[in-house]
Amino acid sequence: MQQASLLSAASALGPRARPVRSAPARDLWWLAAVAVVFTACLLYSALVTPGLGWDEAVYVSQVDPHRPAAFFSAPRARGVSYLLAPAAALTTSAPLLHCYLAVLSGAGLLLCLCVWRRLLPAPVPALGGALFAGLWVTLFYGPQAMPNLWVAYAALAATGCFLRAIRQPPRQLAPRAGRGAAAGLAAAVAFAALMRPTDAVWLAVPLFAAALCVPAWRRPAVLLGLPAGLALGCAEWVAEASLHYGGLLARLREAGRIQGGLGWHLSFDDHARALQGKTLCRPCHLAWDHPEAAVWWFLLPLAVIGALWVGLRLRESGGAPHGYGAVWPSARRAGRHPLGLTPVPPDGLRRITAPADGTGPAGTTTRGRPAWSGVRLREPAGDRHGSGPAPLVMAALVGVCLAAPYLLTVDYAAPRFLLPAYALLLMPAAWFLSWLTRLPRRRHGWAVAALVLVLLGHEVVQLMIVHRMVQSTARAQTGIDRIAGMLRDAGVRPPCVVSGEEAVRVAYRAGCASRQPSGHDAGISPAALARLGAHRPAAVLLLTGGKPPTYARGWRPVPLRPVPGLARLSAYVSPPARP
Repeated sequence: MQQASLLSAASALGPRARPVRSAPARDLWWLAAVAVVFTACLLYSALVTPGLGWDEAVYVSQVDPHRPAAFFSAPRARGVSYLLAPAAALTTSAPLLHCYLAVLSGAGLLLCLCVWRRLLPAPVPALGGALFAGLWVTLFYGPQAMPNLWVAYAALAATGCFLRAIRQPPRQLAPRAGRGAAAGLAAAVAFAALMRPTDAVWLAVPLFAAALCVPAWRRPAVLLGLPAGLALGCAEWVAEASLHYGGLLARLREAGRIQGGLGWHLSFDDHARALQGKTLCRPCHLAWDHPEAAVWWFLLPLAVIGALWVGLRLRESGGAPHGYGAVWPSARRAGRHPLGLTPVPPDGLRRITAPADGTGPAGTTTRGRPAWSGVRLREPAGDRHGSGPAPLVMAALVGVCLAAPYLLTVDYAAPRFLLPAYALLLMPAAWFLSWLTRLPRRRHGWAVAALVLVLLGHEVVQLMIVHRMVQSTARAQTGIDRIAGMLRDAGVRPPCVVSGEEAVRVAYRAGCASRQPSGHDAGISPAALARLGAHRPAAVLLLTGGKPPTYARGWRPVPLRPVPGLARLSAYVSPPARP
């Protein structure tokens, strides 16, 4: 019997044996296809969206050289602004900024899925990535300047790097592979902290606890890299807290106050109702008119539980839930995986190839099958880390930890908050769906067909929701442009100040500063705003019929024409504003 490495195994086969494309190459093509389709959908949304949302205007204004920076409240972090800085230095066009983010989002998805290539069977990362990319929440926020999708990418990459770091690779690759995975873990956690520091804490805690509590997973590089990455990513946010908020604890208290006060608030039903197409449900008195939009939300926990149950049962039985560890003897003799999934050799494994006549070891044959199908794999000592279904368990654990604060402590719902949890939980869910399709097809062929139809129906619902939301957003942002134009006609031109309803978006479009004397973004007193309005053009926007605030009662009223997608507004402009 002739032995060959993975790289030279094809050359060891005889002329009658056909070369087989490696599983990693097939995986990469599937992952690339998911990322390309995802990017194409995001580019369509980017091109039809003419302006920036409220949160987007805040983040972009921090790095826009031509407009004043909007008020930056305590819960926000500057990671999105740093991400936008290269593009904002060249252009302030909203469609171009959205296209820039759409391309980055597609590349980020591909990078994160590649981390999981050898952690789960071939189709699972592609299926999990497709399910995540197909959610309307992902498609809607993919091209937007918002931090939650980037936290999701960081969480997916960090968990994958953690699983790679705790594996025991071959001895000759151990130092370099272990350090690379640990460095990727620290970088992913730092990136998450740069985007949303509180989410990064909920990401790092379960990973650190798992590495500390499981003896076989205690890697010094992991135990040091996690806190180092978290500290590096949070450094800017903590320094800003000391300079502008009176310290870290004061900023955390202010952030909790802006979010309505953190406490014991069960918001499961709020998040389910918000999946009908509501970006912010605060307070969430939304009628449940389209329950079909949340069916997947209730099925996701069941799929994750099913994946854990099957994976743990296989581990107890000596099976290999994702190609690592021992394979059932009966399955090995039959030349198949117990789950029906083709086993993927871990990094560094060598396959034992058969002679050219197709006769394998111990009388087995490899003709018509991949060279390592049904053949005993030579597994170097120390290659298995003994984690069993570790990818399934860790993805579920970290996903639940990331979802817990928003489901249990915040009394309102925004679907984007749970994007990091969805990215992780859909990995074990995808594994479970893949396992279902590999059941004996003679008896369960109808179930496979039904599963495919259900997934297609789910995706149709998601695309309908995101299409409706993109069209509604485009109408509202066109209305913001018209209001900004009417204020310019009334004499509100830079340097100017805008306050009141929709102040952030209107001010950004008009080239003005936005200042609020009250509310969550209060950054100026009424008296200071009145003094400011005495020296430069200023405007306060009110709902039609509302009384002007005290500081603006001597200002000139300006009727604003109604615009689609927004409530009807009226304006009061200060004396320096001249039509």
